[in-house]
Parts: sequence; C-alpha cells; structure tokens
Amino acid sequence: MAKNLAQQRREEIIQAAHKCFITRGFHATGMADIAREFGMSAGHIYNYFPSKTAIIEKVISRGMEDFYKNSCALQESQDSYEKTLEQVRRILSGILKKERVALSLELLAEASHNPELEKVLREADVKARRHLKELSNPNGNNAKDWALVDMGMATFEGIGLRYLRNPDLDFDAICEVLAERIYMPREKLKQRLKELEAKQA
Repeated sequence: MAKNLAQQRREEIIQAAHKCFITRGFHATGMADIAREFGMSAGHIYNYFPSKTAIIEKVISRGMEDFYKNSCALQESQDSYEKTLEQVRRILSGILKKERVALSLELLAEASHNPELEKVLREADVKARRHLKELSNPNGNNAKDWALVDMGMATFEGIGLRYLRNPDLDFDAICEVLAERIYMPREKLKQRLKELEAKQA
C-alpha cells in the first residue's frame, strides 16, 4: 500500500511539474512552484525527487515510452498504406500540440547552458536513434544508415516546429504526404526484389 501511495505521489508531482514547465517555462519553474501546483510543501517533494532535473528526467522517460510505442506501431503498420496513414494521423495528433512543442524548445534552450540537462537529453536522443536503427535496419551500420534515422527524426520534429510557425497547416494533407514518404519507398523496395527474383528464376 505504501509503495502504491508513493508511486501515486510521484505521478501527481510529475503532472504538476509538467503543467508548470508548460505555463512558466523550465528555467522559470522552481521546486516551490511545483509544490504550489501540487498542493504541498517543497520539502515534501524532495522526499520523492532530489531535484528539478530528476523530475524532468522522469517526464522525458515517459516521453520515450510513448516514442517506443509509436515507432513500433508505425513500423508494424507498413504492410499497407491505409494502416500507415492511420498511425501517422494518430502520432501527429499527439505531436502537434502547441504546449508540447513549446516545452521541447524550452528544454533545448535550457540545455544549451545547463550541462546536467544537456546530458539527460543527449542520452535520450542516443536511445531513440538506436531504437529506430534497430527497427529500420538492424544489420546496417554505415553513415547513410544513421543519416536515414536522423532524417526520419528530423521530419517529425520539424513538423512540430512548422506547426508553431504555421498553426493553419493542413493536418490531413501533412499526414497523407508523410504516410506516402514512409510507405512508398518500402513498396519500391519490394518491387525491386521481385524484379531481381524474376531475373534469377
């Protein structure tokens, strides 16, 4: 019971911190602000998290869990364009939220002069890149293989930035174009393999 209560408290603190980071910004948010949002003293929060960075580590960890689930679901959907489009729509509907994109930018800006946070973000990025690499091409390990991973990540991250600059972007059209870019190269590869098999037969 005590363990469950402690986990519940951590969840509540993380939610309070996330709300503060979005409304006030990471740098401007102090433990006292999180405590105020949480409804308890700052000293009480220190019983669960030693620092603000420890809280953001947990927030990032949650984001990574979503990333793993989304990327796996997208990979598994690529046997049909319709399934790919469905997953792209679902993923982008979660990504294209002003608060979420703004928080990402806030963290990157803070990391530029906060070595501790920079380390946390870099470690998360390394894990994300390795995960995508294993999904897309586990046997490849040259510069182009990794470049494809980075281009894929940059595409999704870039759409979020475009949404901040252009909130009127056409969501349906963006999803269709992105789904085509993900699905069509795989179809071309399948066709090429069929052609090679036909020649060898």
